[in-house]
Amino acid sequence: MLLLLVNTITTYLEWMPIKAVVATDLVPRLAALLSVRSDQVRQQVATALEIISRRIGQAGDERDAILLQFVELNDGAALSAIAHAYATTLSAQVDEHWDDASDALKFACSLAQICANLASLHWARKNAQNPMSHPERFIELLMAMSRDPRYSVSVLVLGSWTTIVRHSSLSRLPQVTAVFSALTEYTTEAIFQVCRAAQALAVKSQTDGIVDETDMDQFDSAAEFRVFLTSEVRRRLVNIVRDMCNIDPAGFVGWILPLLLPVFSPENSSNASVIEAAFMIVDAVLTTLDDAEQRALSEGDEDIAAQVRQARAPCYQLGHRVVEFSANDSHMVVRQLQTLPSFAFLLRPAAMDSDEARALLMAILQKCAATLKHPLDGPNVRDLRLVARRSTAALVRLAIAIPDSLMMIYADLSQLVQSHIADPDVTRTVKGHLSEFQLALIAGASRTLAERKQLAQPVVQPIIDALHELMPALQSPTEFITLLGLPALDQAYAQGSISPDIRAVLEAARSNRAQLGQVLTTLYVCLNRTIGDRNSTLNLVSLWNDCIGDLVPPILLLIRCLHAMWNPAHYQHLSWQSQQAHGLFGVLDMTEGERQSIIGGEAEADHTSSTTGSQQQQLAAETHAIQHTLGSLLSSAYKCLGRLSCVPDMFTKVPDLADNFAACLFADAEVMAARHWRHLLSDVAMPMLQNVGNWPGMDASTHLDQSRDTIGRFAASWLSPLFAFCTNKLDAEWHTLVTRGMTPSNQASGLQSAEVSVTDEMVHEQIVRDWTRAWSQLVVELLVSVARWFPDAAQIENELASASRVTVSLTGHGNAALGAFILSSADALAGTLTTALTVLKYKDAVSVQRVLQQLSDLAPSLVLISLLPMYSPPTPTHASISNAYTSRIQGSLSAAEDACSSVFTWLATDLTSALVDVLRDPFLISQQTMALAVLADLLFYSSSIASDRVPQHWSFRNSSGNIDQRAMDNSDKIVPVGDPGLVFRTAVQRTMAHALQTANISAEDVANTIIQLTTTSAKRSRALLRESLHTMLAVEKSQLFSETKATSKSVDSQLTRNAPASWTNKHAGNSTSVLDNDADFDLGSIMP
Repeated sequence: MLLLLVNTITTYLEWMPIKAVVATDLVPRLAALLSVRSDQVRQQVATALEIISRRIGQAGDERDAILLQFVELNDGAALSAIAHAYATTLSAQVDEHWDDASDALKFACSLAQICANLASLHWARKNAQNPMSHPERFIELLMAMSRDPRYSVSVLVLGSWTTIVRHSSLSRLPQVTAVFSALTEYTTEAIFQVCRAAQALAVKSQTDGIVDETDMDQFDSAAEFRVFLTSEVRRRLVNIVRDMCNIDPAGFVGWILPLLLPVFSPENSSNASVIEAAFMIVDAVLTTLDDAEQRALSEGDEDIAAQVRQARAPCYQLGHRVVEFSANDSHMVVRQLQTLPSFAFLLRPAAMDSDEARALLMAILQKCAATLKHPLDGPNVRDLRLVARRSTAALVRLAIAIPDSLMMIYADLSQLVQSHIADPDVTRTVKGHLSEFQLALIAGASRTLAERKQLAQPVVQPIIDALHELMPALQSPTEFITLLGLPALDQAYAQGSISPDIRAVLEAARSNRAQLGQVLTTLYVCLNRTIGDRNSTLNLVSLWNDCIGDLVPPILLLIRCLHAMWNPAHYQHLSWQSQQAHGLFGVLDMTEGERQSIIGGEAEADHTSSTTGSQQQQLAAETHAIQHTLGSLLSSAYKCLGRLSCVPDMFTKVPDLADNFAACLFADAEVMAARHWRHLLSDVAMPMLQNVGNWPGMDASTHLDQSRDTIGRFAASWLSPLFAFCTNKLDAEWHTLVTRGMTPSNQASGLQSAEVSVTDEMVHEQIVRDWTRAWSQLVVELLVSVARWFPDAAQIENELASASRVTVSLTGHGNAALGAFILSSADALAGTLTTALTVLKYKDAVSVQRVLQQLSDLAPSLVLISLLPMYSPPTPTHASISNAYTSRIQGSLSAAEDACSSVFTWLATDLTSALVDVLRDPFLISQQTMALAVLADLLFYSSSIASDRVPQHWSFRNSSGNIDQRAMDNSDKIVPVGDPGLVFRTAVQRTMAHALQTANISAEDVANTIIQLTTTSAKRSRALLRESLHTMLAVEKSQLFSETKATSKSVDSQLTRNAPASWTNKHAGNSTSVLDNDADFDLGSIMP
């Protein structure tokens, strides 16, 4: 009975007024039940109290009411009850008070969450003052829970300390500052304990005494528990360390430094967990000091700046100790290299006059340089390769953090880089990242643009030269096949062995493939590092302007050659000798790495060597290497071309760019593998459309005409064909998937699961979904660019009501120049709007939601704008507003009426039909809310001009009869002349007619409902309209796996069929809608 009572109370707690909670003393009454000897009752009480702790008062006395109920009422009876109940879950008492230790842990987690809510949501809320008379009791309980050895419990409370310490007033309370020392000591010790536990779980050693077994049992596997420790727990502990360091930089460093220095001693060289924890703390402390110093300098806070300066001096000793530490394990070396960039705090240009700073900088650079080279073969080659990669990453991070300090020794650094690039023992990958380091350093240096370009030219030119060396092999698919080494591979297969001559050819081909791959990889990382985003200071776009003509043509040729590989017409005529050549040796098949990336898994590394093993193994390894090369070359070429679109001169200095780019897209599009379209769209087409005419530093408003014309010359030849191609291909793919059979569960992003065997059909479905999502993202980018030219519908309505013109800002998301081009081109506008609706047909929730989200912003505005030409403005100001908006759409077609009529038709018929289909699709249940919002807004804003929301009278034009005939019933030869908004709503209703008839909804009821809810100015009208449409149109979730059943027609509405007669006016013989009494209806009367 008690359990039922608590359950009943719990159901009311989410919405029960806070005043009622306070008036009934509900918190202490429930807290008293925490001592009941019933596991179920105690857990339910804890759940109820947790719900109350989440409730936040909005104003006045309610703001602190919940907190005071817990910590002050009846001398803190509730808090004492929580503390006593929590004590029963600890290991010393758990057997006495609990039947199951896991239930005790769950109960303790609930209590910890209650305390965390009270601390973060109530006590430490923004601008709050301390309402407690004895906060030390609450602080003591928080500290006890923070120290809980069960990480599932302590992690819930640790985040509260960050909120408290960062609070402007609470952090100064004597009761809070009194525990800072103990909190700091515990947190530091806990980081070492967590790292020790994670290390034990990683090597699968004994965890007795390291972790609580009951705690670990809450997770599906030890690996999952380890991820929890190394992410959530460790992150919150490190955040507390940062906060403690922020409060007193000099004091914290003075306390922590003597503890850390002994850790980096030779006897700990094998203690991975201790060293990892120490590196983590060092990184947290140094980055916090750096942030504090930069913040103090920008805000002029001399006190903090002085404290940081005081803390700086002892850190040089720590820096040398960290750099000189010699670890026995490659993973420890990696962690050491990841820590080195945090010492940038000590190496700022202002500090470089110090001998200590110069010595530390040289030591760090020498440490990184010492790990760049490693043997190319051997048992530990993968670990050594990772170490070398982390070395280059550390150098790049240093170049970004302290470019001016490094520029003081640029000549020596340049010589170091060039010597390693020339060293054959340094891998191509490392060489590429060394070039990235050099360019990042130049880009961030405080030098003039001319000086930086002069320094960067020797770094970029070798990349261009290497790419041009391979140009002859990119002139045709046949030449490219030879570069890959396929003819020599064919001979080896035909002979059944690898002769010395064939081996020499294969080795040369292998070298060419590696060179081409490395050139593209290096080019991409250098582009990424020096172009950056449009607000980045690391921007050397003008450098790439000078060489854009040397880069784009080879990349375009390479992409055409790679696409041609999937067209047998390009290689069937060659003189192949082996049977394997008929399928091109299988190099076009999906690699295991590609398959795993699609399904969300991880591919195992391939250790097969092309120079060892039997002859057949070597041939198989060579084939696999070529197969892998094709995928990586395609990915790198796509990314490079997309990144180069940030360079303005690409669209003026590259000859025949539009034609060559169109050829890249469509020359072999029919035979390209479906998996490539995702990357082609997301890595090439999307960046092209986002960047053209929208380059860094360019003002869209001042160069609009020039940018729009540039887009027209570039995109006009391929954008409309791309619409048609992707639509046709995806239509066919989705038809096949639906015919074969799908379930909504297939919509998950990843397919990898230990319990699921992934079939080829599942992989193909995910490929189609990825393609669809990339396509939907591109379509959304076009819609966003168009929407840049229109405010939202509510703002347009306000302009019409107030006769006050508002300037549309061209800043924000999307490409304003691209939007201007689409609005000026009939084909581009029609293609964008039509393609957006085709995406809504596909059974992919992510894509549909994405397009609906953007349509919810754009479509209501288009409704108002498409109706404006059908009204006569009452004043010249209104005429100016109307003309300003309609002219943006009319530019896409020859006649004004036709332009707005086409948009009108698209909204009333095409868009409405697509939205109704979404609402009736059982695969898209989760998208109903957004579809209903779009449909309701179409109807609502179509009434704006004639409603009381726009007080001025707008008369109707006779030209409203020119509305496209498709917008009306095909049987009507004459379109009714009258309120264009009413005409629009009638057209929408007729578009919905079939769905309404299927649901047995009377047309009269629908019409009256729409009229009633679109003409009123009540704020709730749109919400009520959505709910009404949902009842009329949306498929129910229960229909998800049910076949459509035949239903008989009914004259009664779905809204009123099952309702008592007294709820409607049907009993009075009236046939109007149930919502006719809307003016008297108040949602507040039935809601708390």
